[in-house]
Amino acid sequence: MPDTRSRLARYRIASGLIIAIALALTGSIGAKAADASTVPVVYAADANGWHASVKPGHLYFGNGGAPYITRLRWSSWNGAHARATGKLWTHKPGCSPSYKCPYYSRWAEVYLNTVRSHDTTRYYARMAVKFWYAGKWRWDIGWFRSGYWVFPPVFPYL
Repeated sequence: MPDTRSRLARYRIASGLIIAIALALTGSIGAKAADASTVPVVYAADANGWHASVKPGHLYFGNGGAPYITRLRWSSWNGAHARATGKLWTHKPGCSPSYKCPYYSRWAEVYLNTVRSHDTTRYYARMAVKFWYAGKWRWDIGWFRSGYWVFPPVFPYL
């Protein structure tokens, strides 16, 4: 008889653990799905218009000699803003033709904010890129307009 009771107790404990694990997994899956639908996206991470990305590993702004950012490591991504660090790749100013110019990298910080909506998708409409240039920190601020990022027409021509 004691053997039957201990088996029954082990069965109940094992059943309880299985149910607890199943509930925990279901809860975390539901939480991830809810988060994905509520956080904004960034459009045109690959210079590809209205294609959305969440925490992309790189940002490409155009073709040819356009600057780009790689190795993005996102420290935050929420409903109001996102922040990452990475490598900004640019040509030296004045180098021409661009296909003969080597790229140089420097550390950069990327901030996304100003959330807007496109159909039912919330997206970051403003990007600020911070990098060291000519002996001082520089900020370039761009806006997502009509399917691509628009920055001031000055070096590094993001």
